[in-house]
Amino acid sequence: MSSPRECIVLRTPTIEMNMQIILAVLCLALLMWAEPATAQKTYSVSVSVHRSLPELTADQVKKFLADASKMLQKDSSHAETDNDAKCNVTFELKGALTIFGSDDTPAFVSRSDLDALHRVRPGADADFHVKVVNKIVNFCRFPNLTGFNGCAFPPNFRSIIVVHPELHIDRLGRPLETFPDHRLWAHEFGHLTGLGHRDDLRALMTSCPLNEQFSEFPDDAQVQVTRQECNCLQWGPGFGPNGACAMPGPTVCSR
Repeated sequence: MSSPRECIVLRTPTIEMNMQIILAVLCLALLMWAEPATAQKTYSVSVSVHRSLPELTADQVKKFLADASKMLQKDSSHAETDNDAKCNVTFELKGALTIFGSDDTPAFVSRSDLDALHRVRPGADADFHVKVVNKIVNFCRFPNLTGFNGCAFPPNFRSIIVVHPELHIDRLGRPLETFPDHRLWAHEFGHLTGLGHRDDLRALMTSCPLNEQFSEFPDDAQVQVTRQECNCLQWGPGFGPNGACAMPGPTVCSR
């Protein structure tokens, strides 16, 4: 028969194992409770405008960022689904707008200029950087003869290049009176997190020109991100844990 001391020694590993199991369950529950789609995430943004372009004010930029944040966050009446998630992401301007531009960083951005322009760093040390240019010509992730309104590739620079709000053009080269710049900036941030395009009429990550894609859906409440996309937006620049946000692309515009 075992002595009392022997009984205590034999039971201790079992007690410790049970405690480890309980702690593991509690930790898992906490992780599930604080999953990215429900957490608050705020990103600081620095902005620099090419010296040859019209003035862009801090108030204009703050409105783009506020509108992009509100679009992602939805409102209290939003009906949550896997394909239309409420994404608690906020963008905030950090520091004053700055000016850039030299022979190495032209306002017309082609493939040969892309890396140099991505390396431009405005004064503020922000989570990511936005450079405003005249036109993105022929290349971003793939050739496009009509050009692009924005570019966030490659994502390792934590840098987005966008066309100036007053200089957007349509497929025929005609000036556009209005353009959803806040959607463009949020869309390009999605690429910065590793997200590719997907073909869905209301997807923020559409492969179609944003002014055409959302002409039938002018209300920001109709713009959709999936729960998976929201997780990527909250993980931030890069490709997420274990490459979870390295989604395939490009897709072909379905419109």
